[in-house]
Amino acid sequence: MQIRTRRVAGFTLVEMMIVIAILGLLAAVAIPQFTSSKEEGKIAATVSSLSILRTAVDTYWSQHDDFPGQGDAAGFAAQLTGTTSKAGVSGTGVGFGYGPYVRKGELPNNPLTNTNTIKLVNKMPSKPSGSEAWIYDRKTGEVRCNVKGNTADGTSYFDL
Repeated sequence: MQIRTRRVAGFTLVEMMIVIAILGLLAAVAIPQFTSSKEEGKIAATVSSLSILRTAVDTYWSQHDDFPGQGDAAGFAAQLTGTTSKAGVSGTGVGFGYGPYVRKGELPNNPLTNTNTIKLVNKMPSKPSGSEAWIYDRKTGEVRCNVKGNTADGTSYFDL
């Protein structure tokens, strides 16, 4: 008489350990790639937002023969997001045929801070200062990212 042994289906401990080791190696390779891609995406979006702001300032200057923002930050935003007269006064109706220079009625967000605040200065500082997303020199029309830190390749956010 032959005795049949019943074999239980499943994985052995060694097989499970091999699978876990392989998954750990894949995670160790993939996670830094995702983190790097996220950072690169934020940098690209910041450069794009800076380009939008710089183009808006240049277009305003070409139509008004002066840079926007000769008043305060709210006036600067109004000049770029709404319509203006030739003299740069914000308003609507007849005589306010210039602008808007940026879409959606607001300044673009800085993806690094997720805000769109702007600091107006009369001379561009050598490094970021304050908590505003952007820094703008009202005498030269220069716009910069007002964030401390560097990209992965060592470029200062301020110098983007």
